[in-house]
Amino acid sequence: MNHLTRLIAAGCLLATVVTATVAAPVTFQVDLSVQTALGAFNPATDGVFVAGDPLNGWSPTESPLTPSPGNPSIFVGTYDVSGTAGETGQYKFLLATGTGQVWEGNVGTGGGTGNRTLTISDTDQTLPVVYFNNVSGGTAVTSDVTFQVNMSVQTEMGNFNPESDTVTVAGEFNGWNPTASPLSRSGSDPNLWVGTQTLSGAVNSGVAFKFVMNGSTWEGNVGANGAQNRQLTLVSGPQTLPPVYFNNLPVVPSIVPLTFQVDLSIPIAQGTFDPELGTASVAGDLLNNWNPTASILNRSESNPNVWTGTFDLTTTAGAVLYYKFVLNGSTWEVNVGPNGADNRVFSLASTDPQTLPLVYFNNVNQLGPITISQPTNGQITITWTASPQIRLQTAGSLNGAVWQDVPNTQGQGSVTLEVGASSALFRLFSL
Repeated sequence: MNHLTRLIAAGCLLATVVTATVAAPVTFQVDLSVQTALGAFNPATDGVFVAGDPLNGWSPTESPLTPSPGNPSIFVGTYDVSGTAGETGQYKFLLATGTGQVWEGNVGTGGGTGNRTLTISDTDQTLPVVYFNNVSGGTAVTSDVTFQVNMSVQTEMGNFNPESDTVTVAGEFNGWNPTASPLSRSGSDPNLWVGTQTLSGAVNSGVAFKFVMNGSTWEGNVGANGAQNRQLTLVSGPQTLPPVYFNNLPVVPSIVPLTFQVDLSIPIAQGTFDPELGTASVAGDLLNNWNPTASILNRSESNPNVWTGTFDLTTTAGAVLYYKFVLNGSTWEVNVGPNGADNRVFSLASTDPQTLPLVYFNNVNQLGPITISQPTNGQITITWTASPQIRLQTAGSLNGAVWQDVPNTQGQGSVTLEVGASSALFRLFSL
């Protein structure tokens, strides 16, 4: 199998194509005046951080922010963000308070995760000032909120025993504690579990939450438009939320065989995946609760670069699956969803067996960029990312091209060649 990643004319240097990783400073800014007024943040004792990808791998402590000299309510920090210019990065702010870490909720358009986004650039950039959690109103309210969840389908499926099992609600208001806020069976509807919690915060602010069975079985992506969490709007005075079905399943789902397939030719060629010893798997919310080792793929007999596997998904027509591929149980894909979202997305049109599209791992279908120097003393230097199975090839024309190996380039990362009288094309090649 070959991969035509870059074609570069050597003799008359018709083109020089360079696609490289850039690293440029990005200044992050967040306004904490409202959080301070609400008592949710103490600037004297609490910390503020920014976390994201590719900023710092979502580290909650690596990138602290400090008060701006011009406005101490605005916390600022400048950090290098590496990546390919034009690609999308994701991030969120979080607080380190005396009661633990407090992350922002669904604050952006980064797919189901609701992350903030930025466009990676090769120049310095300062992002606009935003309010933490997008809460810009400082009027604090306290409201008794009644949560309701219907467990009838979970009972029918055998996942829930109404006589002995428990249901709780977890969210930003209780630090996402899966056992702190239990619900009770309704006296008027035996399928309904109900509970009232006293919530405080800014008026009209959003509060994220989910329901949990038996202290450990969380709902999946149950928010609007595939967001991870449900969300309520905090108002002045008591409010009763409408009943919802656990995991948004109003009927007993069907068992749907789904076939996943991923092309690993690039990681193999680059030496980051051993096809004989490594493992490839698929993880997703509805599939296996994002378990990176539960759904192992097998090497295709018809294409040795493709790993595939069929797994039963218990779901309903119209459900939306979020998923990723994982190598060796730990190397996850990153930002592979539509419009730079973190996760891949697949909508089930029916409950018939279905095969998902064949994709490249991490959506990378090239062996990498080739760069070419300007001629010096009648010579050019061609460079690329060295890998054990990659070598450089050349041809005189694309029309009926006959590609030939450039000698001694297997496993190398550069070569110096004499400039000829005619044009030459180069490509990276791997078997």
